[in-house]
Amino acid sequence: MQNQWDYYSMVGFAPETNPPEDLERLSISTDETALFLDFDGTLVDIAPTPDAIKVDEAVRSLLKKLGRLHKGAVSIVSGRNLTEIERHLGDSAATISGGHGAELRHGLERIQGITCDTERLDHIKNAVKEFAILDPRVIAEDKSFGIVLHFRQHPELECKVREFLTILVGQDDDFELQSAKMAVEIKPRGISKADAIGRIMAFEEFAGRKILFAGDDDTDESAFSWVNQQGGVTIKIGEGPTCARYRTQNPSTLKSWLGKHAEVGGE
Repeated sequence: MQNQWDYYSMVGFAPETNPPEDLERLSISTDETALFLDFDGTLVDIAPTPDAIKVDEAVRSLLKKLGRLHKGAVSIVSGRNLTEIERHLGDSAATISGGHGAELRHGLERIQGITCDTERLDHIKNAVKEFAILDPRVIAEDKSFGIVLHFRQHPELECKVREFLTILVGQDDDFELQSAKMAVEIKPRGISKADAIGRIMAFEEFAGRKILFAGDDDTDESAFSWVNQQGGVTIKIGEGPTCARYRTQNPSTLKSWLGKHAEVGGE
């Protein structure tokens, strides 16, 4: 058979050559699968501001049920601060990674995450907060190991935000930019949700299980790619290009699928 060459074959990639399948086609084992779930845009809807999200009791009840069925192998992996996730979810998730892997709690124990140049980080945070004061159309979200500028209410400001943060961080050895949904974040260089998942998989209740990771934006794509390489299951919530193997429409449809999975697994 004659080889068919095109531009994408020659450069070594193609845009979504295998479109994600509908999540409703997926079935997983409670005994063999570890669940890793992003928070904003995955378990809860994106809100106009980070503080405006709503987490109802149904989410916490679902996580507790999933935790029992998967024998503790359920984790939240988020870019939010660990303390904020704890405030919203309480004890409904025993294992939580915050700050894109910078923070970690397993059971009741907080585990040492990363260290960074705190003096440099304070300088970055002060500059970003001043930028948000000068232009109140953007929102600065302070994090334990980074800071985010949200422009979700004024998407026309994306170029301005990105240019400012690029100049601020430049070729910094310790910090880098991370694109998110209608936002750009400065975080310690090298940390990722993929690394967080890999670290959590060393815990006894997770070890040896197949990984399932669900997320919704650009910050999740590197984790999708890594989980795919491990032979795991990846789920994209919402529209947009992705390397995830499955897709569902929004947090509500994901939670509906998880609820059905919990009902079948609990029988």
